[in-house]
Amino acid sequence: MIEPLAAVIVNSVLPRTSARRTSALRSAITSMGKHDRKLLPEDFFTPHPRSWKGKERAPDSIAFECTACANSLVDPNSGVRCAARHSLWCPRRNGVFAGSEITPRRLRRTGTGTVPRSIRRHSSSSAPQKHSLQGHTLGTTSSSSQACQDSVMENLSGAMDIRSLLHPSAPFDPNTAWALYSDLVKNSVHDPFTPEERLLFIEKLVNAVEPALNERTGVSILHKWGLRLHSMMHGRNVCVSDILSEDFRRLCLSARIYALMGDLTDAVQIAREGSKRHLTEAKQGHLVDVYHTLLIMAHLREGSTAVLSLVVEEWNVLGPYVGSYRNAFIGMSFETKSESLRYITRKMIAEVSNGATLLSSRWKHGEQDLTRTAELLLLSYIPEGSLEEAHAVMDEMRSLRLPIPISYQTALIRRLARANSFVHANEIFSFIPPSSYKPYLSVGLYLYARQGNITRAEEFFNNLRKQECLSPTDKAMLMHAYAVSGRVETVIDLFSEFFPEEGEEKPTIFHYTTIIFAFAQRGDFEGLNSWLRAMMDAGYPPDAHVYSIILESFASRGDVDTVASVLDQMRSANIQPSRVHYTTVVKFLAQRRDPVSAEAIYQRALREGIVPDRIMITALMNAHVEAGSWPGVVRIFDYLKASGYRKIPLTIEVYNTLLKAYVMIGTPFHTVSILFRKLQLTGARPDAYTYALVIQSACDAGLMNVASDLFAEMEDRVGKREPLRGIEVYVLTVIMAGHLRLGRSSQAKAVYDDMIARGIQPTSITFSQILQAYGNQGSTDSLRIAEAFLRGIVEADPQRQVWATPKSIQSALEELYSPLMTVYSKQRDPKSVERLFEAMLEAGGEPTLLSLTILLDVYRRTDNIAAIHSVWQQIWELALRLSRVDGLFKGDDEAPTDPMSRQSNLLCLPLSIYIDALSATGHHSVVPEIWLKARSQGFSFDSHNWNHLAVALVRAAELDRAFAVVERVILPYQRQSQIVASSRDRFPESPLTFDTAPPDVDRPVAESPLHRQKRRVDAVRLTTKKSRRNLDIDGDPDDFAHPLHILHQILPSWNVWRPHHIILELLASVLRHLQGGRVVQPVGVPSQQSAGSDTVVSRAKMASDTLQRIYDDYPSAVRAVLLHERVLSRRNAINRADDGWG
Repeated sequence: MIEPLAAVIVNSVLPRTSARRTSALRSAITSMGKHDRKLLPEDFFTPHPRSWKGKERAPDSIAFECTACANSLVDPNSGVRCAARHSLWCPRRNGVFAGSEITPRRLRRTGTGTVPRSIRRHSSSSAPQKHSLQGHTLGTTSSSSQACQDSVMENLSGAMDIRSLLHPSAPFDPNTAWALYSDLVKNSVHDPFTPEERLLFIEKLVNAVEPALNERTGVSILHKWGLRLHSMMHGRNVCVSDILSEDFRRLCLSARIYALMGDLTDAVQIAREGSKRHLTEAKQGHLVDVYHTLLIMAHLREGSTAVLSLVVEEWNVLGPYVGSYRNAFIGMSFETKSESLRYITRKMIAEVSNGATLLSSRWKHGEQDLTRTAELLLLSYIPEGSLEEAHAVMDEMRSLRLPIPISYQTALIRRLARANSFVHANEIFSFIPPSSYKPYLSVGLYLYARQGNITRAEEFFNNLRKQECLSPTDKAMLMHAYAVSGRVETVIDLFSEFFPEEGEEKPTIFHYTTIIFAFAQRGDFEGLNSWLRAMMDAGYPPDAHVYSIILESFASRGDVDTVASVLDQMRSANIQPSRVHYTTVVKFLAQRRDPVSAEAIYQRALREGIVPDRIMITALMNAHVEAGSWPGVVRIFDYLKASGYRKIPLTIEVYNTLLKAYVMIGTPFHTVSILFRKLQLTGARPDAYTYALVIQSACDAGLMNVASDLFAEMEDRVGKREPLRGIEVYVLTVIMAGHLRLGRSSQAKAVYDDMIARGIQPTSITFSQILQAYGNQGSTDSLRIAEAFLRGIVEADPQRQVWATPKSIQSALEELYSPLMTVYSKQRDPKSVERLFEAMLEAGGEPTLLSLTILLDVYRRTDNIAAIHSVWQQIWELALRLSRVDGLFKGDDEAPTDPMSRQSNLLCLPLSIYIDALSATGHHSVVPEIWLKARSQGFSFDSHNWNHLAVALVRAAELDRAFAVVERVILPYQRQSQIVASSRDRFPESPLTFDTAPPDVDRPVAESPLHRQKRRVDAVRLTTKKSRRNLDIDGDPDDFAHPLHILHQILPSWNVWRPHHIILELLASVLRHLQGGRVVQPVGVPSQQSAGSDTVVSRAKMASDTLQRIYDDYPSAVRAVLLHERVLSRRNAINRADDGWG
């Protein structure tokens, strides 16, 4: 018995459910309790391909070459069998066979992309012959040939009668069977088979040697088998015209043999002759076999386009099998064969790259052929998930004025909406004439419900209700429209309305899942858990879809242990995580800015047989963006672009992720603008998120007029074809923040008022920007107004239903309180910081690394060493917990186990503060201890950590070590970043970065402006000034990643990996101190003052020796210090001249 998920979550993850529930919830649960109904399968919401049964094929052995020996009965005395002794005499070849002429038969492989073995045709599909296999005799043979035959029988399956191979359940290996047959006919004047048995034997050989879909069998091997079988069946000098008059079964076998030989023209001619005959069910089955072989061989020899052309040409025969969504032959004896033909045909046609271009190139063809071509492409693309290709084909059909069946349009709309590709889905729906047609109304409800467009969803729902054709799915979709917005109360009310306690219609797992999804959208985990338990009480255990909702909800909390427990529970329930679940985990790790763990999860998914799609790979790319791992971003983009898999196209989502990297690293707006305009050349249509990123770049550059123009363009071009809800608040917040940063409070207020006028609810990010603007003023009045504003936000909405979206409550509260806490910290006001920290906890927040770091900083500024140690211990424990990812790899033998598998950059900022506080208060011995402790736990250090360490070493009078940090760490990394590698691997075989270059704890962590607006703005200003020709993208217009490849290498040397001014000035004072013959004393340690002459001489000697040692051992560091001094001196001279001192 599997432990219920709800119990696990209640006991180990979630807080206990409150005893107080709403009346609606109480009545809903009461109505669910005692229904006695058959449970739906656990994978109810997971689409599966139709399954078929079949036999496994026996492993292949070596194939023997001689085809002539099989064509005639050889006199027993004419020679030794060539099939068993290939190096001996063969009478038909009149020569001796060489060993090299033996052709090995490749073992069949099964893998992704091939037709499942269960749906291939087998010899068992042929009706068994009505005779006794044991009753036949082989006739009289000589004693010598009988001895040879006995020898072969013994070697090949222990005296097995060859006719036993004809039994439907007998294992059948074509090479073994052929060798046995060849041996028999060489040693007997009689054919071992009757005519019917001989035909069945040939049929089994054809079935056995025909390759599976995408099986890489050499055409030369198949050609030899075709010649062998042709000779066995027809002998020599037989033309196609002679074959056309044969009986139907021989006709079909001949067509398949010609296809194996590679003579597709004659094979099609023979197949057409067969299709003209009167066809019974059994004959239809044989004809399906023929076209199955024809299509497989056409695909193997000429590719997927040839398959498409062949199907169109043979439409009269193949149309009923492959030209509709449903199998028209269900219930017939050849149903399995027809389904297999549909499956392999659509798989092969789906491989056609750029079907829209192909359709356009055939515009001279007749309208009927064009329509069939387009419909076949749609029927193949849509089930395979090639939605961009299907949309392009549909566009081309409109340009060619071809009719588009509404069933194709609604099918594509549903798949696009399910994939959240609402731009294309809305566009297709707009072309369907409005009507009261049930499929039209249902797909409209589905489309707008998925988008959370409540007004339009209710419109279509009410029309369906008027026509009295509401289905349970329609009711669930109206609930879903409200669930998207987290309007839980309305969803529960609809549930109670649709399924009253005394009503006959009962809710399904779909309806319960919708309520769980609503709680997940709000972030109400207690409510989610309650309804999850209610769903299981009603007899519906969670399926894969329910688990995906739960996983996404818990991932938003940022707790690895919770996410890991859900994955463990899935496996305990025998539900293996799918691509959707692993993509959620990758996105979760991206939010944590942990690309190393994201790649490790990606690798685990591969080991479990998951085939990554564009969404999963793009999520991995975003993990590198969030962490500032720019080489990983470039590598994944190059991998996607160079990928031979047409099913992973470079869609706008991929380009948006790359564009996000450009914005986050601080790329000049000029470069971002050029890339944005060049997107049109790629065929990727910019969406609202694309515009939002470009607007962010314009605001970072201070180009507010440009940002406003881009927003207007977004509304005009994008707002007409897709909803802007969700992105509007982000864009307007960005514009408002840009005005606030530039001190334009009136313009910022106008943007905020516009947001309210549009009915857009500001989020915690919006309010955070306003609070930061108040705080930056620094006056008592501004801070008082800011705190009142903050209290008003929290107290006015105690349920936090709106402004916390789309983040968790904890993250939203952190965004609200941290700006003012930071201001008070800079003002050295620990009481105010503590007061706001307590208020955040009372409002439902939790201690975070950011809030604890602010506390640590204010205690550092006020020299409260006891509080510093206390807060640091909390930070250390929280960082250890948050950085642990081993729970995600439980049960994976190949999971990373070393400390470097953790998220390594969590401690960078608080570690610098702690080191500075320790060294400033004289706790010098603790500094190396905490540094080594952090390193041993897998935490990495950035340039700020190394600069602060150098300062701490100077304060500890460890002068050699301080200069060594600059000489051997900071300056080498600065020089390394100045070496720009213009070339890169444009065709990587894997998207993984850390697989080829594992993370090293001693390497510096990735640094970039990222989400910190001030640093990003500074970087934009710097890169705009210094980049110039380095970011030129005119050389290769198709290389969208080139500027990022260059920028991520040169930017660190400009503003990251360099000795900070404070350490250079401190080291300069050290040199002056030593030059004066004075020894540097540790900070906080009482110096021993002595006026004796011997002591003064000794100290002068010590200072001189130390100075000489520094000059000798650390020349680069000394040179950097002297250069900095020279620059400062020149700048001061210029300033004095400007002041009239020159």
